[in-house]
Amino acid sequence: MKIKKILLLFLLVTCTTITSCGKNSNQDYVEEYTVIWQDYNGDILELDRNVKEGSLPSYDGSNPTREKTNKYNYTFVGWEPEISAVYENVTYTAIYTSNINNYTVTWKNENGEVLETDLNVPYGSIPTYDGPTPSKEDTEEYKYIFKGWNQKIDKVKEDVTYVASYIEKKKNELIPGEDPIISEDGKTIEYGFYPQTHVKDEALIAELNKLTKTEVNGWYLYNEEYYYKEEAKVYNSESYTFDDGINIVSGTQYWYKCETIKWQILYDDAGSYFLLSSLLLDAKAYYSNYDIRTIDNTTVYANNYEYSNIRSWLNNEFYNSAFAFNNSYISTTMVENVSTTTDSSNSEFECNDTNDKVYLPSYVDYFNTDYGFEWERYNTSKTRECKTTDYARARGAWCSKDTSGLKNNGSYWTRSPSSEFSYCAWNVNSAGYLSSYAVDGESHCVRPCINITLA
Repeated sequence: MKIKKILLLFLLVTCTTITSCGKNSNQDYVEEYTVIWQDYNGDILELDRNVKEGSLPSYDGSNPTREKTNKYNYTFVGWEPEISAVYENVTYTAIYTSNINNYTVTWKNENGEVLETDLNVPYGSIPTYDGPTPSKEDTEEYKYIFKGWNQKIDKVKEDVTYVASYIEKKKNELIPGEDPIISEDGKTIEYGFYPQTHVKDEALIAELNKLTKTEVNGWYLYNEEYYYKEEAKVYNSESYTFDDGINIVSGTQYWYKCETIKWQILYDDAGSYFLLSSLLLDAKAYYSNYDIRTIDNTTVYANNYEYSNIRSWLNNEFYNSAFAFNNSYISTTMVENVSTTTDSSNSEFECNDTNDKVYLPSYVDYFNTDYGFEWERYNTSKTRECKTTDYARARGAWCSKDTSGLKNNGSYWTRSPSSEFSYCAWNVNSAGYLSSYAVDGESHCVRPCINITLA
């Protein structure tokens, strides 16, 4: 019995020791994990194996870099997720902040003289030349008129240089479109170019379709004539036709001839002329929405002309294309936008006066008998009726299909806000009477005016 007790005690001690050893062995063992460090695009930068559980991993390479694009340069700012103690396999991805690149825009004269250098121009912005109009010295036989730059001014994507270009003209020579030419009856002037008439001739269209290079304003030159191609977007899918009888189909591309713009002479003061286009040249919303904005701590309503889309378009896109070949005759005009130019002398929607090359007449202008308009404010009037061009119709202009003399007449904006609603501006309807309309109406037309000096 004594021997059996001793044997049993030995076995108990042995088992306890074995259990204790096993437990100690488990406590000493530590899990190991894999830590992956990768770039933004998934490229593996570093692979750390056997990283002890609970330890803080570290990236041992140089800070990752990301190649810049034309638009952005990148700065490494850390890892995602945030680095912490390891308790499982984990992947860290490099993260970067992006900064828009800045570029240099250089403006040069034809002889290489630097006229202006604009530094730190952000990618995607449209540069502007702020210096005096470039000039080239005349010769005995020729004079030179600045017509623009050697390439279309476009959004900045890299360092770029624009070079002034000139029209060479014999002295005392007038070129249609490039120079204002007064009609024999003294009632109109032709000056500038704009797409107007649909091209129907199939042989001509075939030749135009071969063209690939445009002039500085985006038009195509063929046989000393300018043409433009654009896809039609007919108002409300109406069944409109071009003047040549061809149906206008939305989504179809058509060619248009860029013809001289005919202007009515509203006023002549010893060689200084106030001109209004004889046709409705394009379709454009006054402003894009009804939002009330705050600019320079001032409330700006949707019908504010100073900050309207249509004013910006007139003095940029339209001005730069219509007068690309000679804008030297156009005067900058101080345009009145006070309440007395609209329907109420107490309008809360008046805006600051503006300085413009191209602008819209006011509500009051269209009742000025000195300009040839009738005084009746709420009646129809042939003196205010105006027809759309082929191009305007294809651009989404609404027009009358009435055959009693009003066919293809359109509605067009004035610059004047309605005094009743902050989201309405005054317009002239197809029969020549005035009414207010919501500013986001894209089917309303543009009938611009300019002041030129010939003396």
